[in-house]
Amino acid sequence: MIDWLGNRPLLRFTLTVFALLPVCFLIWYYLGNFIAAPAVVLIEPVLLGWLGDTIASVGLRGTDMLVMTHYGETGGLIMSHTEAGNQLAYPVNTRTLSYSIPFFTALHIATPMRASWERFAWCLLGLWLLLAIGLISTTLKDLMLGLGAVFMGHEAVPPTDAIALLYQFSTLMVPPLAPVLLWAYTAKDSPAFIGLLPDSLKPAQDKDSNI
Repeated sequence: MIDWLGNRPLLRFTLTVFALLPVCFLIWYYLGNFIAAPAVVLIEPVLLGWLGDTIASVGLRGTDMLVMTHYGETGGLIMSHTEAGNQLAYPVNTRTLSYSIPFFTALHIATPMRASWERFAWCLLGLWLLLAIGLISTTLKDLMLGLGAVFMGHEAVPPTDAIALLYQFSTLMVPPLAPVLLWAYTAKDSPAFIGLLPDSLKPAQDKDSNI
């Protein structure tokens, strides 16, 4: 069995990743608030400094980032929360974006490489930064749809098309693609990764060793 898998590096790698994914996602599920916390801590001063006229506070409640605004709603009208007697808040589910982290973790652990944990740490920082951008774009989208002209009338707010494009890119494209690209970049000099490549893409020395 071992020899059979040894002759099929792609199959061996695929089976290893599929075996690691449930464990990585289980840890991600139970530690979701801790995984999201660095990104929320990073964007809190950004959002308050940039959109402080709209946003009153940013915090993490469980795995949801809760954005409290200075506005309330009465009879369908948006007004100051002091006048409305209530305060509009927008929860952002961090799990819809942070699943890139357990996905990358499974790919990384399945690929032996030099300075493995150092490379993992740098990639984790990159994924946290991308998560922060995704949370910002989701917040902008929620405020745009929830507050409408009251929010879009501020000079610091980007145009509607820019918010929509950033939201779609950072929520639909980044979480599934970023882990694969980071893994491929950090593992590109690993023999295990090179063994997964077709012969036409392998470095010359590796092709010669297979002759």
